Amino acid sequence: MAWMETHIFSEVLGMEMQVNVILPQEKQPYRGYGKLKVLWLLHGGSGDHSVWLRMSRIEHYANQYGIAVILPGVFNSCYTNMAHGGRYFTYMTEELPFILRHLFPRLSEDRNDNYISGLSNGGYGCLRVGLARPDLYAAIGAFSAGDKSDIAFVNDGSPRAYDRILLFGEGEIKNTENDLKFLGRKALDEGLSLPKVYHACGSEDPWLDLNERVREFFLSIEGNPYHYHYREADGHGHTWEFWDEEVVRFLEHIGLQKTSLYIGS
Repeated sequence: MAWMETHIFSEVLGMEMQVNVILPQEKQPYRGYGKLKVLWLLHGGSGDHSVWLRMSRIEHYANQYGIAVILPGVFNSCYTNMAHGGRYFTYMTEELPFILRHLFPRLSEDRNDNYISGLSNGGYGCLRVGLARPDLYAAIGAFSAGDKSDIAFVNDGSPRAYDRILLFGEGEIKNTENDLKFLGRKALDEGLSLPKVYHACGSEDPWLDLNERVREFFLSIEGNPYHYHYREADGHGHTWEFWDEEVVRFLEHIGLQKTSLYIGS
């Protein structure tokens, strides 16, 4: 297993950015240069590019399933182009994939080999990115993921209000590019190839109601074109124990299987 902390310069953001890259290594003798499926795995609002490595067994799972994992750090940007800040959506969907595929040629560029997942703010982020650019990912795995457009905004001068203004401005974000339901309807109306959506939340999560609104949206679409699957985990909260379990469930849900080709499998 190869794990690299990569520091790259982003022209889009105008600064150095950190990305962790996990690449499974085949057992000896080396079998060739086949392309690797890729999981783009997003951190939450209080996390960074290292948090999945520190708090979960993602390196072990990458080895078991023979999949590359990309762990970008994007601060508290919600993976969007901020109203008053960096263009993190552009970075995630255009610049970063281009740079990493140049540096690591074994990363597959095929949409069918690329998946995006995340927790909490990263759960919103993976839906924000995946629904806006369904051409990039075959599946989305969202854990503890609500829609920011369902949160009422009051400019009360608090740090929370300040952060929201930096992200989205002071206006309404319903029916904009930052509204997950708007993005879901838009991709459907445009007749695009849609990613499968796996969504999970703990029954004791303090933001369960926001997850339920996302669930209601997907279940309201006739014919389930997103192949939407929801799981409510009884007794679980907003915790790493839950997210560590769910990332494996997501890999299995999209049909990945454990392989015997990799070291320590």
